[in-house]
Amino acid sequence: MRLKKYLLSVIALCCANSVAAQRIDLKLEPYRRSVAMRVEIAGKPRLFQFDTGAGISFISPEIAKELNCEKGGRVVGYRMTGDKLEAPRCDNVALSIGGKRFIIPVASVYDLSPLNAANAHVDGMIALDLFAGRTITMDAADGRLIVETPDSAAVRIAQAVELPASLTREMSGRALAINVDVPSPMGALPFELDSGNGGTLLIAKPYAAAFGFDPLKGPRIGTFAIGGGFRAEGFVIPADITLDGNLGMPFLKDYIVTMDLAAGRVWLSRNPVAAPAGMGAPPPRKE
Repeated sequence: MRLKKYLLSVIALCCANSVAAQRIDLKLEPYRRSVAMRVEIAGKPRLFQFDTGAGISFISPEIAKELNCEKGGRVVGYRMTGDKLEAPRCDNVALSIGGKRFIIPVASVYDLSPLNAANAHVDGMIALDLFAGRTITMDAADGRLIVETPDSAAVRIAQAVELPASLTREMSGRALAINVDVPSPMGALPFELDSGNGGTLLIAKPYAAAFGFDPLKGPRIGTFAIGGGFRAEGFVIPADITLDGNLGMPFLKDYIVTMDLAAGRVWLSRNPVAAPAGMGAPPPRKE
């Protein structure tokens, strides 16, 4: 009996390693000023926003009802504005992306309809928690998200520039986001990589002046260095946020971004492909 259990565990490990060893190419498509993914969940095709800054993946109440997955648990966290977020949760939610099966360990059940564009309805949000422990590459301009193998990652990062980086694990470790350390006169400041922030670059007000922005004069088009010879350029807002800074799509659209979600490492290379019109565009200005 012990031998049988041992052999079954070896077979399972081999199969798991075989799946992990496969490079997976997934498709991204423009959504509002950012990107989204086509997924299949609860037996139906859906559109989910891809948000590297969300921390935890979301599904709509309608999907949760179809899956009958709510068991009374909840997730509790805080947005970068400091607002509390508390919502029901569903555990081990299976979905398919490009014919490949993935599991959301803990999905927040939340109404995303306020995010919906007039011509594009999203039923959920994919965050980095779906790819925890893996290395992924986001090429937003060319519409690709690649789950790398060790070999493919080695080839890619050999042609890229590494920036100091770190992982953020909030919500009792369930959430996952990644930051790059941006140099400043006050020391290195972690700026979150946030594809869900479609049109802005955010700098916490206490640090805005160090980057050449007056926190009292509000947002403007500008640029600032983030290290490694790279610069962020776009609609910069000195913001009341709990983060030190946030690099949204005005920055991310211009780069191929490789993220090691096990070790907390980030590599960038300039994207030779021009981003689709509107991606990373600044929000409408209020008069």
